Amino acid sequence: MDKNSYICTNTLNIIHLSQRQDRLELLKNQLTIQEINAYKLWEGIVDQSNTAKGISKAHKQIVAWAKRENLKSVMIAEDDIKFTAKGAFNYFLKNEPTQYDLYLGGVYYGKIKEDNSVSDFAGTMLYKIHEKFYDTFLSVNEERDIDRSLANKGKFIVCNPFVAIQHEGYSDNRKAFVNYDICLKGRKLFE
Repeated sequence: MDKNSYICTNTLNIIHLSQRQDRLELLKNQLTIQEINAYKLWEGIVDQSNTAKGISKAHKQIVAWAKRENLKSVMIAEDDIKFTAKGAFNYFLKNEPTQYDLYLGGVYYGKIKEDNSVSDFAGTMLYKIHEKFYDTFLSVNEERDIDRSLANKGKFIVCNPFVAIQHEGYSDNRKAFVNYDICLKGRKLFE
């Protein structure tokens, strides 16, 4: 892989609604702690009739860009990402599997098998998508949450221990305060 390809595939592409300044401050703090300098903010997409559709389109805009740029993979995060400990991002990068469609930084739902794979999951706070999966990703139903629409469509490997979870707080998707920590019971987190 040449240097430019490495930089592009290891740039963190972050979905952010510019009106959410509260999230931007939390995000900047996370980027500083993880020493992430290669990142790009992408404006989130709001669909007033269906929030899942807007979120799906926000993720898909990055994947479509990566496909046009012929990137081997692209890494995506949401602006409410919370890394589990200092060094978590580097752990995620260093433990990238050789074969995957999606490499997930953590999940809130999904039975993780012995090989750290899941066939169904919830949680798109941090993931890397391989180029061979771009078309499948871009074709999924936008009427449902993107992670739920991906169920059983690819080889999904979870970084275990998890390196990323979501900050608690107001969810534009759920239109309410959310805290998914209860879903982490029994899961291993990078420390």
